[in-house]
Amino acid sequence: MKESLPDPDMQHATAALIRAAKRARQIAAQTATTIVVVRDGKRIREFPTQNDEPALKEERRLNN
Repeated sequence: MKESLPDPDMQHATAALIRAAKRARQIAAQTATTIVVVRDGKRIREFPTQNDEPALKEERRLNN
């Protein structure tokens, strides 16, 4: 993913946010806790599972 932001501190912000979201889902799945996401402008509570990764990749592909 190529970043075109002029601020050097922000060059890799998108990749860092994606890594953080992935790790948050992993921890939530391991501890059976919910996460809150925004989809179509609505806050939704989700129970991530260990099998969510393929669905996340597909969703990310469709949104780009």
